[in-house]
Amino acid sequence: MKMSRKKIAILVAGLLIVAAVVIQAVWRPFAHRKAADNGEVVLDIHHPDAVIDSEALSRLPRDMLRVPLLHDVLTQDFVDYYESANTRLSAEGALRRLAFEHQLDWRDELVRRVFDEPAHVLLWRSPDGRLGYWVLSVRRNGLAKLLQGIGNVAASDTQLSQIAKLSGDVPVYALKLAVGRTLLFATKEDRLVVLSAPGVLLDEKGGLLGERADAVSDMLASGHDGAARAYGLDATDAPKGHRLVVSANYLSFGYQAFFSGIDALRFDFSPNGNAAAAWRTSALIEPGKLPQQWNGADLWRALPANAAACTSLPVDWKEASALLGKVAEGGDAAGAIGDGLAGPAAVCWYAKSTLVAPVFIARVKAQDGASIAALKTALGKTFGEVIGAYEAKAAKADGNEAGYRRLPVTTREQGAGVTVWQRPVSARSGTAISSKASFASQLSAERYFPVTLALAHGYVIFSPDARLVDDTLAVLDKRYPALADTLAPERLPRTILTLSPASAAALIEREAGAALPADQEAVFRNAARTHLTPKLRALAHYPPLSLTLPQTLPGSTGWVPVQWWFDRAKSDAGAENAAADAPADQPGTEGD
Repeated sequence: MKMSRKKIAILVAGLLIVAAVVIQAVWRPFAHRKAADNGEVVLDIHHPDAVIDSEALSRLPRDMLRVPLLHDVLTQDFVDYYESANTRLSAEGALRRLAFEHQLDWRDELVRRVFDEPAHVLLWRSPDGRLGYWVLSVRRNGLAKLLQGIGNVAASDTQLSQIAKLSGDVPVYALKLAVGRTLLFATKEDRLVVLSAPGVLLDEKGGLLGERADAVSDMLASGHDGAARAYGLDATDAPKGHRLVVSANYLSFGYQAFFSGIDALRFDFSPNGNAAAAWRTSALIEPGKLPQQWNGADLWRALPANAAACTSLPVDWKEASALLGKVAEGGDAAGAIGDGLAGPAAVCWYAKSTLVAPVFIARVKAQDGASIAALKTALGKTFGEVIGAYEAKAAKADGNEAGYRRLPVTTREQGAGVTVWQRPVSARSGTAISSKASFASQLSAERYFPVTLALAHGYVIFSPDARLVDDTLAVLDKRYPALADTLAPERLPRTILTLSPASAAALIEREAGAALPADQEAVFRNAARTHLTPKLRALAHYPPLSLTLPQTLPGSTGWVPVQWWFDRAKSDAGAENAAADAPADQPGTEGD
């Protein structure tokens, strides 16, 4: 049946609205957007922050829940979330109204055809930190002929208009969905490309941005772009299932200096009929930038056991010291700290403390007396300059009435080669109670952080909670069990992350309760008890897990597998070594 211009316009509007809804449903790029992007959006078209390739976008959330841990923690709500979101409900209401008024019966078919076909999505961070800008490329297939007359509709429609032309006279259309929200799209043969905002393709004057226009033209011509090359992937190798790639720079909130040598993480899903889910994890590694080949065995031997979560960080100490120099008054001291440390660092959270007070540890590069003395001087100077906040009740030091008042730094020597610096800092979320301190009258809040730094036995240790530093010193003195004692010895050098779900769940539940006092946040506290607590208790039933890299890393930049290991409890394993002999059937594993 021949369709009128009006019906074609309605069809196109429905197609793009559904595209926007599903993108918003899964990745929420429109969340908390305050205004439209009227000017050019800042992004690198050839290096997105995330890439999604999927045989069918509509199946992605449900396939993620085929991982047992995610299924128990996220439940079906993860799949059904967008069914009740305001954007989804508003768009579906509009589609139902259009279909009813114009006697159309294409809504379900439209969703199936668009999102049950192979799709390619590029995403970039927006100013609010979310993946707010995106470009979606899909095949039109059966909709191709229906869209051929769209130019005639755009010429006389107030909501749909042609705003530019790509190379080969391919028109670019703008569809206004709401005030301050406009999508761009272009079609060619059997391909459709949708852009989340005009600024992704156009400058402030409405002109095409040459490099981006060329990239969109390539997508329309071949379905390929520079994203695969940026992440060392084969552009012609379409995944059988789903492939998600996320840059380490985005995951680290821009603190790439603490993740040197890691460019991206990749998650691949291969459908396997009714068998268990086959998600696999990989990391894009630059071996030349990994400190000491990312061997964290020494760190795991120095950290206390019973951690809720720990991860090693392949830090670029030169870049990290440059960041420290920006907040410290003396750049020379910060540089000396960077020069004095080597290898990866590690950070751990413990259930006995709080989420905002983990412990950090790093190895000292040189062990000779002169180097240790220079590092000690730099650490003490920088700690005194950087750590601390204004204390209204603190005693005025050195007769400086108008000075920035802070409590003094205490320095103590705890045996040979052990120096500890500490400064109390008032804070409502502090780990210590002010009333129990001898200097309580000088504190400005009911709680405080006993911020502590230690140089001991070839390690630098730091934490806002003095108890964690004391426990680490006890490990180094052989008075407390080490984290390494709970990990499989053969995997120790290549372990990059450990998690104890029971401890982590207890820590998060306690922190949520502290952040939502019953007398102030009764509604949110009840919501957390209803929705968060059951998920955390489901997580707590899982055994400890760890992530490892291969024993041998490649000689050049490339993707390496990341294995997930679920360790059996000693009571279940019937042996002292709780480590499983093979990775469990979870994301990033081969399974057995």
